[in-house]
Amino acid sequence: MEKSPPLITAVRCLQFAPPEFQLEIHCLHETQQYLRKIVHEIGLELKSSAVCTQVRRVRDGVFTLENALLRTQWNLSNIQNAILKSKLKVKNEIKKSLAHQEGLWAEEEEGGKTEAGQTDGEIRQNRGGNILLKDSVIK
Repeated sequence: MEKSPPLITAVRCLQFAPPEFQLEIHCLHETQQYLRKIVHEIGLELKSSAVCTQVRRVRDGVFTLENALLRTQWNLSNIQNAILKSKLKVKNEIKKSLAHQEGLWAEEEEGGKTEAGQTDGEIRQNRGGNILLKDSVIK
């Protein structure tokens, strides 16, 4: 899988008490190094300097801090229990996602003409613009 570039979706200043500030950054495909670089660039834009003193990840995909184990909890039984809970969480998330996708397909089911002409099958398109031709031949 190709590595995707980082994408920042939101930035919010949580605390500002000069010279210190705290940011909440929502992003995809980031690294700690990338986040530190963002803080440095903010300092440069403000004609000053800024150094990242701490990075704390509070969510990664469906997992939050509540799913994390403290170092004092690192033993075989706690790790096994965490893995089982994680499996259930991921399984439920996949089911929810698939049900949502099926709902989108069902909502936006269409039959009829395409830009290329007629079809004798069924054309379905979801909100994302993906088109599924089921048992179709475009003439």
